[in-house]
Order: sequence, then C-alpha cells, then structure tokens
Amino acid sequence: MLSALLATGQMYIPIPLFTAMKAEWDVGSGAMTWIISAFAFGYAGGFVLFGPLSDRYGHRRVLVTGMIVAAVVTLLTGLAFAAPVAIALRVAQGLVVGSVPPAIMAYVATRVEPAHRAVVTMSVATSFLAATVIAQIVSQTVVDAFPWRTVFLGSAVLFAVLAAVLRSVMLDDAPAGRDKPLRHSYAAIPAVLRIGALLPMLVAGALSMAVMVGIYTGIEITGLVEGSGELLTLRAGALPVMLALPLLAIPLARLSKPGQMMLGVTVAALAMVAATFEGSHLAVLTVLLAVLVGGLGVIAPAVLQTAGELGGEARAAASSVAMFSFYVGATVGPIVAAAAAPHGFPVLAWTLAGLLIVAFAFTVVGLRMSRSVATA
Repeated sequence: MLSALLATGQMYIPIPLFTAMKAEWDVGSGAMTWIISAFAFGYAGGFVLFGPLSDRYGHRRVLVTGMIVAAVVTLLTGLAFAAPVAIALRVAQGLVVGSVPPAIMAYVATRVEPAHRAVVTMSVATSFLAATVIAQIVSQTVVDAFPWRTVFLGSAVLFAVLAAVLRSVMLDDAPAGRDKPLRHSYAAIPAVLRIGALLPMLVAGALSMAVMVGIYTGIEITGLVEGSGELLTLRAGALPVMLALPLLAIPLARLSKPGQMMLGVTVAALAMVAATFEGSHLAVLTVLLAVLVGGLGVIAPAVLQTAGELGGEARAAASSVAMFSFYVGATVGPIVAAAAAPHGFPVLAWTLAGLLIVAFAFTVVGLRMSRSVATA
C-alpha cells in the first residue's frame, strides 16, 4: 500500500509546487499542467510495457527493480534545471514508475486468499486514490519549509527504502511462460481489448480519473482558494472518506461491479453539480470534494477487479490495460482544467460534471453488454 501510494503520488506532488517552479523557470501555467500530463502519459505507457513482463518474469522481481530505477529517475527529475527538461524527465519517470501498480495488483490477485481479496484490492486501490490528496498535502507541507526540489529528492529516497523492504517481505516469484517468446507476453493485451463488456467500463474509469485530476489542478489554476492553510484544509478534507473506502468493500460486494460503478459515478456527478453553485464557500467545497472523491473511489476498484477476473491467467496484463485507461484519463484531466479553469470555477465544475455523465452512460452500456454475455 505504501508503494502504491508513493508511486501514484508522483503524479500529484508537483501541483502544490506550481508557484515555486514557475518562478524559478519563468514559465506559465500551461507548462505546469504538462508537468502533470507528461507523467500521466509515461505512467500509462509503463502499465502496458511492464504489466505483461511481471507475468513473465515475476511480480516481485519487476516490482523491486522498478522501484530501484524509479529512485534514480526521480532523483534526476528533482535536479532538472528547466521546464522542458523536467517535462521530458517526467515522461521517463512515469514510464518507470508505471511498472509498480500492475505488479502489485497481480501479486494481490495471485497471493491473497479469495475471501480477503476484495478488501485487499480495495485497500491498495484506495492507496492509488489517496495519493491524489496525501501527495499534495505532503508536497505542500515540505515546500512551505524547504525548496521544491526537496519533494523529489525525498521521494527518491523513499523509493530506494521501499524497494529493500519489498524484497524482504514479498514471497518468491513462481512465474510461468518464460519458455515462450517474449511477444507471447504482450499478446495478452489485444486479447484483453477484445473483451467487449470491459471496454465501456475502461472508458468510464478513464473519464472518472480525468475528473479526479482535473478538479485539483483546476482549483490551483483558478486561484479559487488562497493561502496554504485553506488549500491544506481543502485537500485534507477527503482523507476520512478515503480511509473509510476499504470498510465499504464488503457491503459494496452485494452489488455487481457495474452496479458499483453506477453508484460511484452518480454520487460523484451530484457532488460536482452541487459544486457549481456552492464552490465559493470553502467549507461546503471541502465537503463536496470529499463526496466526489468517495464516489470516484468506488469506481477504480470495481474496474480493476472486473479486469482481473476477466483477464484469467493474464491478470497483470488485464490490470495494466485497466490502469492504462485510468491514466490516459489522468493525462486529459489537466488539459481540460487548463482549458476550462480560466473561465471560472463554475465552468470547470460543469465541464467535469459533463464528463461524469458520459461516464455513467458508458457504465450502463457495459452493464447491458455483461448481461448479454451472461445470458448467451
């Protein structure tokens, strides 16, 4: 869970650093949003590149190696002397860090008992989600007292430490399929994409992640909330909801996976619509963002579990495709925020609410397709 938190947190740690980075590099807000999107682009590519390799060479080996290389690339990112260099390094950082989540999820799918798997999956998925807020809180706290580069340098140290811990606590690998050509490992990806009922759910997951990244990036761009104390309150308000999400895994299991997604999208969309009217009040906005995060937090585990179940023996490949779709959405989120936020927070909120409505429609399509498959 800590590794998942650290890995995904790398996407969000630059958000509180925007002001300091812009001042040092003398660039505009557009360049800063690409600092986020560049990582998301590489991160999504890393899932597809390394997910099948973890099935072939072992989840422990790929995960530990990825964490070590991530430490090096993160260190270099923290030393970048100009925005274009930083953007290029962020693509590389995302690509390497993208080896971590598929290996983690595949390890959970193969090593955790089925009776406990839903709770563990929800817990790890919540770590991915909680990184949205926790990474920003940590980053903001550090940059208030130290140079912004300290955040990246500290992350590099944590990657190295956690690599050593993972190597000592994870079970030894027992990979299958090494006797087959390497292309066989990647052949699972097109097979996953041919699972018709899964595709609409992947689109819904991507749109949901775009909203998650877009709302926090947009708030930073609009300047809706000023002062580090108010920003910290806004970001920390979602933490109780995130901590409660694993506890909801058992009651949510009574619903089908598409049913869970429909519930999550509905809750998130209602919160986003309400924010268009009450976004100027800090306390109300804090509560609405917490509700938004809670709704979105139900969606990702449902998509991941569906992908893992339908993926069969190619669990890592299926998980990597699902996560790829999430972070394609995350790549789009800052771009949408940069386009909508200059017109004011209400325009941003309505735009993101519209994305959630589209996500709901795709979820309904996925539900109907899965029912058709079940009755066929």
